[in-house]
Amino acid sequence: MFSSVVNSGAKELWSEVVTSSKLLFNGVAIQRRYAKKNDGCRRAHADIPEEPYPCERRKKKKPGILHRIKLKIIEGGTNFGTPFRNIKCEEKVCKEVVVPEPKALPAPVKPIPPMPPPRPGVQVSILGADTSLGQYIALLLKQCSCIKKLRLYEANEPNESCNRNIFQVVEDLRHINTNCFVEAFSCTCNELERCLQNSDIVLMLENGYLSQDMPMETRFAYSAPLVKRYTDIIANECPKAFIIVCATPVDCMVPLVSETLKETGWYDPRKVLGSVAVPEMRATTLAARALSLEPNYVRVPCVGGTEGNALVPLFSKAVQYFNFSESNTLMMTQTVRDAPSAIARSDGECKKAAELSEAHALANLVTKVAWALLCKDVPRVSGFVETDARQVISPARYLSIDVHLNQEGIIDKFDIPGKMSDAELELLDEGFSVLTKNVNYALEWYAHDRDMKLISGEVIAKTDFHYAKKFTHVEDCLCHVAT
Repeated sequence: MFSSVVNSGAKELWSEVVTSSKLLFNGVAIQRRYAKKNDGCRRAHADIPEEPYPCERRKKKKPGILHRIKLKIIEGGTNFGTPFRNIKCEEKVCKEVVVPEPKALPAPVKPIPPMPPPRPGVQVSILGADTSLGQYIALLLKQCSCIKKLRLYEANEPNESCNRNIFQVVEDLRHINTNCFVEAFSCTCNELERCLQNSDIVLMLENGYLSQDMPMETRFAYSAPLVKRYTDIIANECPKAFIIVCATPVDCMVPLVSETLKETGWYDPRKVLGSVAVPEMRATTLAARALSLEPNYVRVPCVGGTEGNALVPLFSKAVQYFNFSESNTLMMTQTVRDAPSAIARSDGECKKAAELSEAHALANLVTKVAWALLCKDVPRVSGFVETDARQVISPARYLSIDVHLNQEGIIDKFDIPGKMSDAELELLDEGFSVLTKNVNYALEWYAHDRDMKLISGEVIAKTDFHYAKKFTHVEDCLCHVAT
């Protein structure tokens, strides 16, 4: 018991001695050590720093294998070769918005392009559209982009034979998806004046009851009063219109129209044209087949008259540097002359039904005239016109020749081509005699009709047709409304 007390007291004494011997130097605990010597005396030998704390020892400890694996995983790798993505949360840096310096004036605004002007177009009136030929032409012209308005006039009262009501035809044509507007006018309602008002092109067709097998005098006597009435109303409603005469016989109808317009004072030789499109189309097709060529590269001009022995197609001008033999020329010429009669005999019960080719040729002629009036250059067109002594030297007053068209009408009339074959020269001499006879017959009929009107007391205005009158579409409308 006593020994344990002595030991505990000794421990406390020595702990106080050790604690008091410790010194603080620069914040580091220094423990004074004593070295033993042989003389048995203890004294301080050196100030030895205390051993580092356990935490510091742990830091200085060499890393083991597990520590290396952990570092490798954190740095983006594994022991098995599979890479790990080192995900780091980086702070987002907002970019500075650069504000442009204000300009003195705002940026110019791009102007909106203006709408294109409406496409120009012409107004075409078809007189005698109640026939099958008129309906075919109306169908083709409805598809022409240069025609804005198409007016169809029914010259005869509808009947139960092969004729459709003109209003039914117009309703059918309006379903075609083109910009051309189609209207119908009938003779039963006396709408001829309304049909012709403000027209740019007037197409005169023949009566549907005529046949090409009839003699020329019979056909002329039947159609002349109707054509003359058409011309009188044209002079009142649309005197500046371009007139295309297709009523047969054209050799007689063109002089009749010209003389009637001269009487009214509205005659313009640049605005009257007789159609030669159908015989020219047939002659061109025949020559192209004989030569095995494309019809677009072949053109056979027709001179003289428009039908019968007065018509002379110049096959020597079909292709350059090539001439048909005399026998072939005569055979093809007779084929072209007899084509209307052959078609008329093949019609059958329905009169004048086989007219698709004629409608195609006449529609092309109207289209060329329409484009010419709209200031578009068109190639030469063959037509039956009154000759001009300054341009054409011919024994006939009216002749089929090539003409040049523009917005004013017929500006140039070309002479008969030279260097014709002997067979064509003989045919042309014969054609001139027949043509002169037809023209004189029409002039005599017109003079007789004029004398009959004078006897009956009708007043005929006589004016000088050399001076053009001032006449516009607006004045035409006002005059029509006033009356």
